[in-house]
Amino acid sequence: MDTPLVTVILLTFNHINTFEKAINSVLEQKTNFPFQIIVYDDASTDGTSEIVKKYTDIPNVKAVIREENAHGKNLYLALKDVNTKYYAILETDDYWCDENKLQTQVDILENNLDCSFCAHNTLVNYVKTNKTKEYITAPTKKFTFPPKKITKSYYIEPHTSSRLYRSECLNLDEIKNPIIATYDIAVNFYFFTKGSLYYIDKVMSVYNYTAKGVYSGLSSFEQRYKSASVIHQINDEFDYKYNSLLSRFFSTRLNLNFIIYLILKFSKNKSFLKSYYQKILDTYKKRYLGDWFAKPVAKINIPLSKHKRLVFECRTERERS
Repeated sequence: MDTPLVTVILLTFNHINTFEKAINSVLEQKTNFPFQIIVYDDASTDGTSEIVKKYTDIPNVKAVIREENAHGKNLYLALKDVNTKYYAILETDDYWCDENKLQTQVDILENNLDCSFCAHNTLVNYVKTNKTKEYITAPTKKFTFPPKKITKSYYIEPHTSSRLYRSECLNLDEIKNPIIATYDIAVNFYFFTKGSLYYIDKVMSVYNYTAKGVYSGLSSFEQRYKSASVIHQINDEFDYKYNSLLSRFFSTRLNLNFIIYLILKFSKNKSFLKSYYQKILDTYKKRYLGDWFAKPVAKINIPLSKHKRLVFECRTERERS
C-alpha cells in the first residue's frame, strides 16, 4: 500500500452493535489519496474484538486489541502511533454519513495552511426518542484564534467525529497534561492555539446520543463539573495565558455570579488563580455532588433571539443526611 496521507483512529469498547456501521462508513470514503484505519479496542468483553479481527484482512486496516482496559488512556496511546500528515478520530458508536468527507477536508487543509484543523456539522441522533438535531448552528467560515470572546459567534466546538487534524500541530512532548490531547473541548482549544479552524456547515457525521456514555451518562450537575474541571486544566496547561477567555468559559459552565467571574477574569496572580479556581470547583462538588442535594423546582426559558435565551431556575437545596 502507498504511504497513507490520513490515519483514521477508531476507538471501540463494547460496541458490538455499532462497530461495523462505523468502520464501513470509513471504508466507503472516496479519496484520491491512500488512508489507513487503526482500530483500538480497549479490551471489549462483548464480542467486539472478534469482529475487529475480521476487518484486519483488509490491507489498510490495522488493529490494536488491548488485553487490559487502558482506563481512559486508549486515545493518548493511539495518538503516539500517528505518523501521517493528517488524522481523524471516530468512536465506533458514531459513524460518518458522507462518502466525500475525508476528501473534502483534506482538500481544504491542503489549500489553507494557516488552519490546524477542519470540521463540519454533525447530526445528533437521540437514540431513546429517535429525534435528531444538528450539533452546531454556524455558517461555513474560518474561525481564528484568539477569539474576541468564547461565544458561538467567535468560537465553536464541533463534534469529535467531524474533525480532521493536521498532525504536525500536535506535540505530545510539550503537553504536560494528557487530557489536553484527548478530551474533546481541550483538544479543540489546543488546536485553536496552533492555527485556525475551517468549519463546513454540512452534516457529514452522526453522533448517537445514548445517555450512557462517559459524559452523556452523567447528570447535568456532573457534566457541568466535568467540563469546568477540564477548562481549569486547560488554563493551567497554558499557564493562565488565556485566562481572560477561559474565565468566561469556566463561569458559564458553572453558572457563576458576575462578581466571581470578574475576579477570575482580571486577576493576574497565577498562584491565586490556580487556588481560587480549585476552590470554586471543590465548593461546587461539595454542594451539588456531595454533601448538598439540589432539586430543581421550576425553570423558565425566555427566548431573546434565535440563538440566545434567558433562563430562570428555582431549586430547593438541603444538606444530605
